Amino acid sequence: MPLRLAAVCGLLAPVAFVVGLVAGDLVQPEAFSPAQDDISDLGALTATSPWLYNQVASNLTGLLILGLALGLWRALGSGVLSRLGVVALVVVGVGRFLEGFLRLDCQGIDVGCENDSWHSSAHRIESGISAAATFLAPLLLAFAFRRLPEWRRLWLPTLLTPVASIVAAVLFSIIGDGASTRAATIVWVLWLGLVAYRLLRVADRRTVGPPP
Repeated sequence: MPLRLAAVCGLLAPVAFVVGLVAGDLVQPEAFSPAQDDISDLGALTATSPWLYNQVASNLTGLLILGLALGLWRALGSGVLSRLGVVALVVVGVGRFLEGFLRLDCQGIDVGCENDSWHSSAHRIESGISAAATFLAPLLLAFAFRRLPEWRRLWLPTLLTPVASIVAAVLFSIIGDGASTRAATIVWVLWLGLVAYRLLRVADRRTVGPPP
């Protein structure tokens, strides 16, 4: 994976996620509340225009995260923390991609909603694994960045990303559970864009090479 292409994937990932999320929220029926209802409801079988979430915020975003992860695998070298951090990022990317197919049966606003199908159960399992990887990836990569001169400036913002996500979740929980989840996830994908921008700078330096 060329580093420039991987960086572009990472820069596009937050855009794809936010566009799919916001557009999905806007087209739902009046009874649906982004402040209260879960993000996953946007891709449910009974959702309005579920492709906005499933194909844009999930499938496309997952592929873009995987593209960034492949570039980081090459750029960060063979350190144990680097490899573990990238693997955690791969898990997040695969989970986000699969979420576009492992759909809930119905939305929380549907009368008598029961998500008891195999894909709803798989969705819950995937969500749990992805949540753990989402928390671990910045922590592992932060200490990997600290050891690399090209990445050292990014180690502290990366270390603070899980904290910032938790703070955002707590603050927006005043509005509702849906707002809390959305805020925390957006903070995380913005960090992803920051990592991608740094990768782009690293790619530029390696292309130019050291001065003669």
